[in-house]
Amino acid sequence: MEQEQPRYAVVPVHTPSLTHALSIAMTRGIMVWRDAETGTPFSLKELFEFSKRHDREHPLKEHYFYMVTREGAIGISPGLEWLTTWMFIPMEECKERDFMLMKMREDLMTERAVREAVDKAVTEGLAREKAAKEQAAKEQAVPVGDGSPVSTPVEAPQPAPSTPRTLKFCTNCGAKVMPGNKFCTHCGKSVIIN
Repeated sequence: MEQEQPRYAVVPVHTPSLTHALSIAMTRGIMVWRDAETGTPFSLKELFEFSKRHDREHPLKEHYFYMVTREGAIGISPGLEWLTTWMFIPMEECKERDFMLMKMREDLMTERAVREAVDKAVTEGLAREKAAKEQAAKEQAVPVGDGSPVSTPVEAPQPAPSTPRTLKFCTNCGAKVMPGNKFCTHCGKSVIIN
């Protein structure tokens, strides 16, 4: 004997994609659903990810559409509302639902905090960059006789003349010491420069 599917008050909302149906179901105030067949719970974020993938992988056949009820249930119909196969039904009030809603809220708060921190860092970075450019422009401006600034071209810094790197030897242990080193890398004794 075939199991009878639950009946829902159908609002004449027909959508071409599951993602669109989900957005309409959200306006009904639903944030957590169950799979109508398995009873598996889906948070809004999980169902949104599922719906995007489902729309890509399973485009609707001609004359089919998604239905959304007043209660926020989502189903697929072959063109006749009474033949709708329900896919997702709103989750009943229970501890599991409350936990999922609390977890979604925490995730949203964390994402908001991260987004605000990134926005602040970007804004501050852009402000520092702008201030540095303005400061560089001021430093390049040289006043002329009438007091108006004139930009002068900035010359590229010339590389320092290179000196040949000659090895020296530690007076304590005789190990090779590179020029510029203040201590012997072998024994740690201070290198005396003549």
